Amino acid sequence: MTGRDRFGRPEIVRPGLERIRAAFEMSGHPERSFLTFHIAGTNGKGSTAAFLEAIMRRLVSEPVGLYTSPHLVSPEERIRVAGAKIPIEDLRRALRRAARFSREMGPDNGNRLSYFEEMTWAACDWFRKKSARLVVMEAGLGGRWDATSACNPAVSIVTTVGKDHQEWLGDSLREIASEKAEIFRRGVPAILGRLRGITRSVATTRAKERGSPIWELGRDFSWEVSRGGRIRMNLPGVSVPATRLGMAGEFQRDNAAIACAAAWRWASEMGKAPGDFSRAASEGMAVARWPGRFTMLPGKRNAGAWADGAHNPEAARALGIELERLKKGKRTTRIVALWSMLRDKDISGFIRELSDVVDGWVIFPMEHERAATSESLSAACRRRGVAHRMSADFAAGWETARRWAGHPTNRTDRGAGPPTNRIDRGAGPGGIVIVCGSLAAVGEAYRHRVGEIT
Repeated sequence: MTGRDRFGRPEIVRPGLERIRAAFEMSGHPERSFLTFHIAGTNGKGSTAAFLEAIMRRLVSEPVGLYTSPHLVSPEERIRVAGAKIPIEDLRRALRRAARFSREMGPDNGNRLSYFEEMTWAACDWFRKKSARLVVMEAGLGGRWDATSACNPAVSIVTTVGKDHQEWLGDSLREIASEKAEIFRRGVPAILGRLRGITRSVATTRAKERGSPIWELGRDFSWEVSRGGRIRMNLPGVSVPATRLGMAGEFQRDNAAIACAAAWRWASEMGKAPGDFSRAASEGMAVARWPGRFTMLPGKRNAGAWADGAHNPEAARALGIELERLKKGKRTTRIVALWSMLRDKDISGFIRELSDVVDGWVIFPMEHERAATSESLSAACRRRGVAHRMSADFAAGWETARRWAGHPTNRTDRGAGPPTNRIDRGAGPGGIVIVCGSLAAVGEAYRHRVGEIT
């Protein structure tokens, strides 16, 4: 990833495992003190990790670790034990130590650690210090060369495979699936989401080559809808009673099912009783939360505002289904996207997937090194023929989007010109603003409108 962490350093992708392995060697191998539920995939990794961590915390008595990326507001969000973020001073201390390892590395180890590698080392060191024996760990990018792949998995998980990060993972779905399937380890169980076609073929072939027993969503485990929208999970040898998921969106049903399957795969091998597992899974799914993934922005002053980190066409399609459901359910009369993206994403494809349900687009420039320019986003909107307005920054865009959606605002609109297409009147009560296009965009919404994430 590129961009900047809260300490002002650039995040840059540097493939290879030699640097993180050298850092582990120099620090007594903290990664050997725990096993991971290793999660790779194009979409759904973070939500699956949140469901899985919530389940595991209720299934075992010892502390459970969680490592995710990117963060929305502050880097401490990435590293948690027993639900608690690493304290900022401990994180700073760990990153200073990781930086010392970087300076001591020679050319044989690829020289300095990247920011993500430093953060991964800091996470592993923290998990060792806090005696976490099980860690839910989200891959940062791909799988083969991701720093998280230097850890030892108890279960390997691939949620979805789609086109994203092609500059690092390859242009074809075959290449991307191959990179993600490299997280499979010999004899370690593999859990697969709803993969299809070539992506399923690549993943199952690689798992079989590694001797990894496979459970697949839709084949070996599934979910079904019960009364009141509750979801029942059907797993090999056990079922989880109908539960109302703690996260909104039908797409979260797959993520919850994958999490349940991974937890049960481990639990059944450890001799956990089916009844104990079912209770832990039901309770965990009900309380799991993952900010910025089709969530309402907290706080009364943000009423009618949602955020979703969708940043590619596949995720935008899932978001569009949820927004259309809100319209059909008469929960809203108008939807306005407060929107920005990274320049290396499929901007046109993202707009295409949402153009039928989003009534207007408000563009704002993100504070990110890889952010697309407002002019390029505006040009994409013109090519797709969608109504849009431009704003000088997030705060100005917020005011424009809220007014366009029909909500009262408290300040003048800075930097927003006249509407460029058919929409020119407030929506009246019931309009929704959806912040989307990138997790970096969602992060700006939380920084400006919510504050620190606990």
